[in-house]
Order: sequence, then structure tokens, then C-alpha cells
Amino acid sequence: MIMKTSAPALRLRGVCKSFGVVPALREMDFDLLAGEIHGIVGENGAGKSTLLRIIAGAERADAGEMQLRERGYRPQDPRDARKGGVVVVNQEPSIADSRTVAENINLGREIASYGVIDRASQNRVAANALKAIGADHLVNPAQRASTLTSGTRQMVEIARAFVTRPAVLLLDEPTSSLSRSEADQLWRAVRILADDGVAVALVSHRLDEVRRVATRATVLRDGRVVACDLLSVLDDDALVSAMSGRALLEGSALWTARTAGAICHESGGIVLRAGEILGIGGLVGSGRSRWLRELARETGAPRVSEDRRGEGLAQNLSIAENLTLPILGRLGKWGVVRAEKQASITHKWKDALSIKCLGPWQRISELSGGNQQKVAIARVLEQSSAIVLVDEPTRGIDVTAKAAIHEILRRASSDGHSIVVVSSDTRELLALCDRIAVMWRGALGRARPTSEWTEHAIVDEALRGASVESAA
Repeated sequence: MIMKTSAPALRLRGVCKSFGVVPALREMDFDLLAGEIHGIVGENGAGKSTLLRIIAGAERADAGEMQLRERGYRPQDPRDARKGGVVVVNQEPSIADSRTVAENINLGREIASYGVIDRASQNRVAANALKAIGADHLVNPAQRASTLTSGTRQMVEIARAFVTRPAVLLLDEPTSSLSRSEADQLWRAVRILADDGVAVALVSHRLDEVRRVATRATVLRDGRVVACDLLSVLDDDALVSAMSGRALLEGSALWTARTAGAICHESGGIVLRAGEILGIGGLVGSGRSRWLRELARETGAPRVSEDRRGEGLAQNLSIAENLTLPILGRLGKWGVVRAEKQASITHKWKDALSIKCLGPWQRISELSGGNQQKVAIARVLEQSSAIVLVDEPTRGIDVTAKAAIHEILRRASSDGHSIVVVSSDTRELLALCDRIAVMWRGALGRARPTSEWTEHAIVDEALRGASVESAA
């Protein structure tokens, strides 16, 4: 990609931010060039989201300076940042469920005549934006936002950013809930913006995605920049070593066959066995999450939702309260919950999953998205159910945290639990699961041993259904 100009569209110098006594960013220097897609990577808690929130006006830096288009830049709030030309698309889409898709896309830029909203014009703007990003076949401008899936909600966010035509576009895990084909459509759209001179900063835990779409990468660790270079210079081992201080261990997460135990549950052609991990693949909108919710109702098994903020965790409660909410009856008598037991359970999972937090009573909303996901998984495992259901277990999780979650799920299956994992990541399914089934248009295909699948075969069946002979 050819940069439009050598002058940075956005420049940060010496930016610092602390939350209480915990530093989140330390003397942060960062340049974002017009016309580039710049990857920002690091482990959970490295400071990536804090950096984006400061640029987007959602947080104020404690020290340091920022320049936007070579002028001083210090947004008072996100609205002020948007006026300056900075737009952010968050990992958790910010969509007004009570409004239509068109109303969401035009939010803050409503088209009106004599004080009356021009719905026809808003629908046309929304339709053009959705077409530009290749999502017009997925989303209808007149559709109520409450009916959208996680994937299509993200596409609406991207369409809204397209309407604004910003100087700087900040993307926080934009494809975490998208299928491969949807992600490809998204990146084609983002490249159009970059070619028009928009400076794009991408936070992603998917190193293959960063390498495919970005030209440069900045690596954060403990709030500091530890590497910044062209991706033609930084290979995967260099990226992971910079992120964690440890070398990338090739093949450490490869699937190995195990012997499953007795049948735990059987319905609809699907058999769940003790000591086994069953993976469910398929495109966004294929019905995977709906099927998992039905299975939870049918079996009474605990479920980790793909929507952490909406239904997964109570953002106004502490880590300990969220983790122990389903088991409060075991933690006291006569309605009095013993706080020391809540704290003990929290410390156990904090150590097991390397949850970065200040302590059991820290508010869950103050944790990074990845650490919130670890708490959600710990909560279902703490319930000691024979069957555990997990929807997108490592969405928004960095590479080392992903390995920790995979290991804890494997350990749970080795202890006799039957684990069902829904994932948009075909590599995750192949690395983690004993058997895999693919959903297509609401129908679940036959579950086969992982050794019979390839990444191509999973994608092929997700796109065309089980009736088509795959290349497994």
C-alpha cells in the first residue's frame, strides 16, 4: 500500500494513563500515517484498549500530547473526537436495539426536512453504506436492530463509520464475530477507506489477520511500546516474543485423539459424551448460537454467551460476585453469603487463567475484554456441570490467553465434562475439539472426528451445506 503522505495523521508523544495506582500506558509514543492500516497487538491488559479510548475521547490521558493533522488534539469526549474526524468501532458493537438499521447508521447525522426525519433518504444512505462494505445481502436498512446477530451488528457499526468518512478510523477487534467471508468483505471496505487517505488503526489478537491487512505493527507490553516496524520485518515469532517475552511454540495447541466416555445427552442427531469436546462451526447467522441456547434449555447446562456485555456478565458487579452468582447457595447459610469463600474461589481462577485484576472485588467492567471472558468461562466451570456450553470462547483473546483457555477446557474434558464449543475460528476447532459438526442454514451436519476435517472442508460445508462433498 502506498502512503498518501509522510506526515502522521495522528501523533502521540509521552502519553501516560493510570487507573488508581495501576499504570495502563507509560510514556506512549505512536504515529499513525494517512493511508495506512496499522496493527496494534499485545496481550490482554497491555494497554491496547486504553490507547484507543484515549484517542477516541472516552478517557483522558494523565500526561503527554496528541496531534491530529499536525494540530493539537485533546478531545473532551467521544462526540468531540468524532467532530475532529476520529471514529471508533468497538469490539462490542454500540447499537440502539429499539431503532432500525438505517437509524443506527445515521445516528448523530440524521437527515431531516423542516424538523421531520427523512426516512427514505436515511434508508438510501444506509443501503449505500451497506453495499459499499458488501453487507447489503446480510442486513436490511429497515430491519429492527434488536433482530441482528453479533456479526451483523458489527457490520452496521462499520457501515456507520463509512458514512462519516473519518480522518482516523480505530478498529477494536472488528472481525471477532464475523465469518471468514464477512471478514473479507470488511477488509475490502476498509482498504477503500485507506486508499482514500484514512488512517486506520487495528487492534486485533489474530496475528494472521494483522499480517494480512496491515503494513506496520506496534506491540504493547505492560503499557509500553516494545516494538514498532513493518510487518515485512516482524515475523510471528518476533511479534509473540515481544508481546509476552516468550517464543512462539509451534504445534503446542495441536489436537490429539482421546477416548470419550459414556453418553451424557442425545437429541437431534447429536450425541454428547463425557470427556469429549464437540466443536460447532458455521457462518454467522447459520443458527449456531440459537442451537446452543436451545441445548442449554434442554439440558440445564451452564452456557458462556458470545455477548459478554449484553447477557454474559453483570457489568456493575465485582469479579467475585460475577464468578459466584450461580452458586451463592453453596457459599453460606440463611441467605448470608460468606465473602471469604467468594474471594477464595476468585483467587483460584485468577491463578488458573492468569486473570489480570486488582483483586476479587474489582468491578468487572474495569477489566479488559479478554479478562472478562476468562471470568465468564471460570463461572461455568465452577458450577461443576456434566455438560458445559461455550459460545466463542476466545473471542477477543490474545494468543497466550487463548492457549490458557484451551488448556482449561481440555483439562475440564479430561475430568469427565462434556464440552460443546461454538467458534467462528476454524483453526480453533481443529486445535481444540475431538469431533466437529458444521451448521448450515439452521441445520446441523453430522459430527465427525477432527482427524477427518480440514480447514477447507469446514469452510466448504459452512458455505454450501453437508450435501456437498468436501475435501476432508
